[in-house]
Amino acid sequence: MKALPLDRALRAWLLSDGSLSRRLAQTFGGFRVQLLGQGTAPATAEELRVLRRHGTGRCRLQRCHVREVVLWGDGQPLVHARSVLPAVQARLTWRAVRGLGHRPLADLLFGLRAAHCDRLGGQSTAPLLARRLAHRLGWSTHPLWCRRSVFTRRGVPLLVTEWFAPATRDRAPGTCTMRGQPRRVGRR
Repeated sequence: MKALPLDRALRAWLLSDGSLSRRLAQTFGGFRVQLLGQGTAPATAEELRVLRRHGTGRCRLQRCHVREVVLWGDGQPLVHARSVLPAVQARLTWRAVRGLGHRPLADLLFGLRAAHCDRLGGQSTAPLLARRLAHRLGWSTHPLWCRRSVFTRRGVPLLVTEWFAPATRDRAPGTCTMRGQPRRVGRR
C-alpha cells in the first residue's frame, strides 16, 4: 500500500514538544489511558540498539521492562505507546514507571529533575507492525506513523515509541497550557 503523505496535522503531532497526553486531552477531550500490559518482556532488536546507543554502558540489556498503553480521546484510540527500559532500572532509576498504572507516562517525565529528552524523529511504521496495530485497535488506514524519543536520567535510557491513529490527522494539536515546563527536558 502506498504511504500517505505527511500532512500538516500529522507533522504537528510528530514534532510537538511537551506532554502528548495533555495535548491529546486539549484537542480531543475525554482523555484516558488504557494500560495494555507492563512488566518484563522482550524488546525488539531495534529497541535494544537504541537503548545501548543512548545508555552509559552501565546497564546490561539482557531483560527489559516494557509498558504498553493506548491513549484515548473522544471515545477512540488515538495513540498506541510502548516504553522500554533495562529491567533492572525499573527498580532503580526509573522505578516510578512501575507505579503509573492508568496514568500517562508524562505525569512522571515532566516532573523529573535531571531528565533529558532526545527526539529521534517521526517515521512510517513497518507494514507488518502497522497491520497488527491497525487490526488490534480498529484503525483502518496504514501504514501508520510513529515518533520515537529517548528520555535519559542518570545515564539510563527510557525509549518511548508512539504510533498515531489516522484520526489524529483530522485535528492539529491544541495549544498546550501546562503549568510549568518540564525541568531540563529538551532537545539536544
